[in-house]
Amino acid sequence: MGTQLPLQLVQPLRYSSSAYLVHRGVADVVPSLVTLAYQRVFSLAYVQGAPKSGKTHTGVYLVGHLKEERKPARLLARDEVAAWYESEFRSQPLRQGETIVLDDGDHLLEDLSRNNQSGIFMDLTEQLSQVDGTLVILGSVCSEKIECTKQIRSRLNSGLHLVLEGPADAELDPLLNLITKQRGLQLSDSKRGYILRRVSRTLPALVECVEKVEETGDFSSASTSFTVLADAVSQESDNLPLFDRK
Repeated sequence: MGTQLPLQLVQPLRYSSSAYLVHRGVADVVPSLVTLAYQRVFSLAYVQGAPKSGKTHTGVYLVGHLKEERKPARLLARDEVAAWYESEFRSQPLRQGETIVLDDGDHLLEDLSRNNQSGIFMDLTEQLSQVDGTLVILGSVCSEKIECTKQIRSRLNSGLHLVLEGPADAELDPLLNLITKQRGLQLSDSKRGYILRRVSRTLPALVECVEKVEETGDFSSASTSFTVLADAVSQESDNLPLFDRK
């Protein structure tokens, strides 16, 4: 039996604004969103990114960055919006220049349209326009494919559309390091290299591989890490074209 490399657990940094790498694929998107947030008019932006491409983390980073600059900002998950609207929207007015980021926004807009709740979105955009705020909608599909009401479609079409792209090849190792730390796992250079040699060099593929480690790993024991990594890679080895066999 080969030597087992121990897993080294660290404090998770899940979606921390301070643990975010502005890589090549977001280098234009992030400054564009920050610029919108500082304009003294209402702005809307739809940001498209593939599943597991870092959309949520980008939203967390944007909100954290704006708060550091003393700008009001918040991120709302898809399943939080309706409850927030009922409990806080009327009683706690939006602040001047506030930025609101809607995570899984494409699914949210479809939910609202399907449930005859498009008024929530229309009220939100109206209130933001009154305080010169910014609405950022994160989604996985292009906005034209969102099945929504005509009112929502009109607002979407009037906004800025941005796309998250992939990182440069040289940025994959530091990104993998961040991804594993976010999940409370620290991999050595050699173990990250093991993954990078076997997994397609894209951010979604790396995230998927690390999630397999989470699913199959016994993190109560430090003796199984090499087996866990091998299992995570082997589970995906037949799932071409995501993985290169080397």
